[in-house]
Amino acid sequence: MATETIYDHPRYYDILFGFDRSREAEFYDRILARCGVAAGEPVLEVAGGPARVGRLLARRGWRVTALDYSAAMLAYAREAAAAEGTPLETLCAAMTAFSAEQPFAAAFNPLSSFRLLHGDAAADAHLRCVAAALRPGGVYVLDLAFLARAGEAPATTDEGWEMTRGEVTVRGENDAVYVSDAGAQRRLAWGPEAHLRGYTASAFAERVAACPGLALESWHPESSRATGVSEFDLAAHTGGPVVGRAMVVLRRR
Repeated sequence: MATETIYDHPRYYDILFGFDRSREAEFYDRILARCGVAAGEPVLEVAGGPARVGRLLARRGWRVTALDYSAAMLAYAREAAAAEGTPLETLCAAMTAFSAEQPFAAAFNPLSSFRLLHGDAAADAHLRCVAAALRPGGVYVLDLAFLARAGEAPATTDEGWEMTRGEVTVRGENDAVYVSDAGAQRRLAWGPEAHLRGYTASAFAERVAACPGLALESWHPESSRATGVSEFDLAAHTGGPVVGRAMVVLRRR
């Protein structure tokens, strides 16, 4: 019997990640504009789940398509978008095997979802798919968390948190997700295997270098979480190796 994961329950997932995402959306909005993507051009949210960030960007005028392998997640996203009056397209496919009918000007990948891909073959297949889906000069922005050194154990979260909506409380811990739904308790796995793969900045750069269609353009470390909401530097990082959470911009050759 397959293990139930948080991804099997769109409502629980949406509650758990229902914190303020406005600064993330603002960063994507500003970095895409700075990278030459015009307002109104089509953009792809990769592994979008309920498309919470994509919906925020759609309200700013971007033409957003949310990509996810889960039809249930995308149905939830469409229902939420319709309730808000927000335009949203969806594409049901795996991160490692998708194609676009028309090229996107940009793509973005929130919440370290790239790290759900275990093994170089999967990571490389995904980057090739993204490169093929972008127009020449398009950009791909990834939200990642980098290890300080190779061999360091990756963590799903180093600070457990919980979110409540009505009678449902969902708590994320490093080992699993715990749900209390009107008093009923359940434990959900983060994923069918180790949840997130660990990368140093140099190991990630190696994967990008293996994809001839993409090139690393800039790194943008998290600058603050003082208010509990992540903020990122718009200015490109020029110091030593990036450690911790950062946005990375890749450019389609």
